[in-house]
Amino acid sequence: MQTGNPALSEKFASENLVAPRQPVRSMTVAGTSIKTFLLLVFLVAGGAWGWSSATQPVSVDLGSGYGNTTVTIPGGFWLASIAAFVVAMFLIFNPRRAALFGVIYAVLQGFCLGAISAAFNAQTEGIVSAAILATVCVFAASLFLYVTRIVRPTQRMAFAVTAGIGGLMLLYLFVWVLAIFNWTWLYSDEFRTIGIVVSVIAIVLAALSLTLDFGTIEAGVAAGAPKYLEWYCGYGLMVTLIWLYITILRLFALLARNR
Repeated sequence: MQTGNPALSEKFASENLVAPRQPVRSMTVAGTSIKTFLLLVFLVAGGAWGWSSATQPVSVDLGSGYGNTTVTIPGGFWLASIAAFVVAMFLIFNPRRAALFGVIYAVLQGFCLGAISAAFNAQTEGIVSAAILATVCVFAASLFLYVTRIVRPTQRMAFAVTAGIGGLMLLYLFVWVLAIFNWTWLYSDEFRTIGIVVSVIAIVLAALSLTLDFGTIEAGVAAGAPKYLEWYCGYGLMVTLIWLYITILRLFALLARNR
């Protein structure tokens, strides 16, 4: 089943989420959950590192609702971003190395997310905490809907999510090209309204993508896939959660600008 998540693609599932020819320990839901949690711990640790590297307190009280910090891009931010992308590409082609490189990716991506989150929080105090809470709530709701089978992953859903993500990528590319010629439009009321609508759609797609990720993991367990794929599936689930968090953070920022 195609999920829209490049880390848990249809090609990955067909080549890896199958019973091995030789008897080996197989992946379990509990094992995948533990690996996902450990990767998130490293992600948060990297985020704390990036946050502390990017922020400096200011002596002036800006009042309620505004962050009292100055934020600068920390040294190594772009290097960490490029390195995270390279590691992600390596993992897609080498799932067996997910135990080590999944941790490296989590720390690098966490460092970048921490710096970005600090910038958002400096503009609107408390927005990061709200985005984290919302991400946890969306994840819990998606898991509940999946476990209770209220929402079932299907090929039709997978196609719709993949098509929706592809459409979003084209829209982001169009906005980026448009911004090159007209920066002032990015600060107009029309752009904020479009951004809010697009962010809501992206959150829905991310939630559905989580459901498809759960289905992929369950299919791997049912097929008796090798134990090492617990790390890789945990990495894939983390990728979707990162996308969900960034989208929610951006939505809250747009809503704050509309106040």
